Amino acid sequence: MCRILTTYSGKVQGVGYRWNVLKIAQSYQVSGYVKNLSSGRVEMLIEGERKEVNKLIFEVEDKLKEFWKTKEVEEKPGLPHYENFRILDY
Repeated sequence: MCRILTTYSGKVQGVGYRWNVLKIAQSYQVSGYVKNLSSGRVEMLIEGERKEVNKLIFEVEDKLKEFWKTKEVEEKPGLPHYENFRILDY
Protein backbone atom coordinates (compact mmCIF):
# COMPACT_ATOMS: atom_id res chain seq x y z
CA MET A 1 0.00 0.00 0.00
CA CYS A 2 1.13 3.54 -0.68
CA ARG A 3 -0.13 7.08 -0.17
CA ILE A 4 0.87 9.68 -2.76
CA LEU A 5 0.12 13.40 -2.34
CA THR A 6 0.30 15.38 -5.57
CA THR A 7 -0.29 19.12 -5.86
CA TYR A 8 -0.98 20.60 -9.29
CA SER A 9 -0.69 24.22 -10.35
CA GLY A 10 -1.82 25.92 -13.53
CA LYS A 11 -5.40 26.51 -14.65
CA VAL A 12 -6.77 23.82 -12.35
CA GLN A 13 -9.63 25.64 -10.59
CA GLY A 14 -12.92 26.61 -12.18
CA VAL A 15 -12.50 24.14 -15.05
CA GLY A 16 -14.02 20.93 -13.61
CA TYR A 17 -10.62 19.53 -12.65
CA ARG A 18 -11.77 17.93 -9.37
CA TRP A 19 -14.87 16.39 -10.96
CA ASN A 20 -12.80 14.90 -13.76
CA VAL A 21 -10.32 13.46 -11.25
CA LEU A 22 -13.22 11.94 -9.29
CA LYS A 23 -14.67 10.40 -12.46
CA ILE A 24 -11.29 8.90 -13.39
CA ALA A 25 -10.66 7.64 -9.84
CA GLN A 26 -13.92 5.69 -9.83
CA SER A 27 -12.32 3.28 -12.34
CA TYR A 28 -9.61 2.31 -9.84
CA GLN A 29 -9.49 0.58 -6.46
CA VAL A 30 -8.12 3.55 -4.54
CA SER A 31 -9.16 5.87 -1.75
CA GLY A 32 -8.29 9.46 -0.95
CA TYR A 33 -9.42 12.87 -2.09
CA VAL A 34 -9.01 15.79 -4.44
CA LYS A 35 -9.54 19.39 -3.29
CA ASN A 36 -8.95 22.99 -4.25
CA LEU A 37 -6.40 24.92 -2.22
CA SER A 38 -6.73 28.62 -1.37
CA SER A 39 -3.47 29.16 -3.28
CA GLY A 40 -5.23 28.32 -6.56
CA ARG A 41 -3.70 24.86 -6.78
CA VAL A 42 -5.37 21.43 -6.54
CA GLU A 43 -4.26 18.73 -4.10
CA MET A 44 -4.84 15.03 -4.72
CA LEU A 45 -4.11 12.27 -2.19
CA ILE A 46 -4.34 8.73 -3.53
CA GLU A 47 -4.11 5.63 -1.35
CA GLY A 48 -3.94 2.05 -2.55
CA GLU A 49 -1.78 -0.54 -4.21
CA ARG A 50 1.16 1.17 -5.90
CA LYS A 51 0.24 -0.13 -9.36
CA GLU A 52 -3.33 1.25 -9.11
CA VAL A 53 -2.11 4.56 -7.69
CA ASN A 54 0.46 5.00 -10.44
CA LYS A 55 -2.03 4.14 -13.18
CA LEU A 56 -4.53 6.65 -11.79
CA ILE A 57 -1.93 9.40 -11.57
CA PHE A 58 -0.82 8.71 -15.15
CA GLU A 59 -4.40 8.82 -16.46
CA VAL A 60 -5.22 12.05 -14.56
CA GLU A 61 -2.09 13.74 -15.83
CA ASP A 62 -2.64 12.57 -19.40
CA LYS A 63 -6.34 13.43 -19.64
CA LEU A 64 -6.01 16.78 -17.85
CA LYS A 65 -2.63 17.82 -19.28
CA GLU A 66 -3.97 21.02 -20.83
CA PHE A 67 -4.82 22.37 -17.35
CA TRP A 68 -1.85 21.64 -15.09
CA LYS A 69 1.60 23.13 -15.64
CA THR A 70 3.66 21.95 -12.64
CA LYS A 71 3.27 19.39 -9.90
CA GLU A 72 4.79 18.48 -6.56
CA VAL A 73 4.75 14.84 -5.44
CA GLU A 74 5.26 13.50 -1.92
CA GLU A 75 4.92 9.97 -0.61
CA LYS A 76 3.12 10.04 2.73
CA PRO A 77 3.82 7.46 5.44
CA GLY A 78 1.20 5.35 7.14
CA LEU A 79 -1.83 3.30 6.36
CA PRO A 80 -4.80 4.52 4.30
CA HIS A 81 -7.02 7.06 6.06
CA TYR A 82 -9.99 7.10 3.66
CA GLU A 83 -12.58 4.48 2.73
CA ASN A 84 -13.30 5.83 -0.76
CA PHE A 85 -12.19 8.57 -3.14
CA ARG A 86 -14.04 11.89 -2.89
CA ILE A 87 -13.93 15.63 -3.42
CA LEU A 88 -13.18 17.65 -0.29
CA ASP A 89 -13.91 21.31 0.29
CA TYR A 90 -11.11 23.73 1.22
